[in-house]
Amino acid sequence: MSPRRERLHLGVALGLLGASLAAAVAMAVLGVPVVRVVDLPWLVLLTAVMAGIRVVGNRPATTDSRAMTLFWANLAVAAVAVWLSPAFGLYLFIGYYESAQFRSRAGRIAGMAGVAVVIAVAQVGGPRSVLFTPPVYGAFVAINLAITALMAALDRKREALFVELTRTNDELRAEQARSASLRDQLVAQAREAGIAEERARLSREIHDTVAQDLVAIIAQLDAASAAPDPTERDRRLAAVDTTAREALAEARRAVRALASPRLDGADLPLALDDLLGQWRGTTGLGGELRVIGQPASGGSDDVLLRIAQETLANVARHARARRADVTLTYADADTDTGTRLEVTDDGIGFDSTAVSRGYGLAGMRVRLAAVGGTLEVATAPGEGTRVIAVVPAPGEEPT
Repeated sequence: MSPRRERLHLGVALGLLGASLAAAVAMAVLGVPVVRVVDLPWLVLLTAVMAGIRVVGNRPATTDSRAMTLFWANLAVAAVAVWLSPAFGLYLFIGYYESAQFRSRAGRIAGMAGVAVVIAVAQVGGPRSVLFTPPVYGAFVAINLAITALMAALDRKREALFVELTRTNDELRAEQARSASLRDQLVAQAREAGIAEERARLSREIHDTVAQDLVAIIAQLDAASAAPDPTERDRRLAAVDTTAREALAEARRAVRALASPRLDGADLPLALDDLLGQWRGTTGLGGELRVIGQPASGGSDDVLLRIAQETLANVARHARARRADVTLTYADADTDTGTRLEVTDDGIGFDSTAVSRGYGLAGMRVRLAAVGGTLEVATAPGEGTRVIAVVPAPGEEPT
């Protein structure tokens, strides 16, 4: 497909037509032998005919086939005018431009060749010129046809370039559409992955906090209902009240996706001491906290607190232990071991290979992996359990 050029402005064509007629009249009046005065009326008539063809062809509704027909009609009339006066060669030059805009290649070549043959008559001075001889005219025709061939070659190159640009633009638009579709898919997948990850995180958060507190509340209520001593029953109910309030605070904080409220006004050692004290009060078991190294606040404190909370809850529910001790070790300036949390109980232990998946050990590992930490469980039936969680030191890149 050839690109359609803009139609030549009507004023340009009529201006050249008028200038050609004016030149012919001037040469006739001045006695230039190539134009006869007797031919001037005919030249005026031919000029009017060509102007009418121009006006008709300039209509917006003119089709390509109609434009080509009017071109050849105009060329035929112009050939007669050129035969009477070579001055109309000025006007005929626009025929090269007009024939070059034909959609078919054959039409373009034929149109430019026709213009070359007619305009050669004007170039040699018309039939009354001494130069109008077969050799001279043939030379001018050959030159014009050579120029026409060069223009045709340039036109073919322009057409090929246009086709290539059109194809490239189509491919770019298609690629843009594919990129937009892929971008939308990636955004949707990222959104879904974010939602799934947030749901899993909140599930672990609720399991590690509210669910464990509810288990403790149920255990305390069972113990209170079975306690014959009113003082013991009141102590159990007071522990239930404290645990319930903690569960409510944890639930509110889980909804807001924030850290444990124990860390709001305290560092990790104090939060662990508070957690262990409440655990001792609700379970009646023994245990103490040991802190090694200089405490340093880190972005993973809430994770270690959750690990401690989950581990102590598991001790109370499954270990049949008498006590559970918590050791918090901070790395010194000469090591990069990170912060280490160790919870050790003297319970019955278990077979770690037989533990079913759930929000227990699996949830701990997922929570630690999110901050670059690791979890190790050392246990065996009858030998107690030691849970070790390690997170990178503050400022250390997670591995």
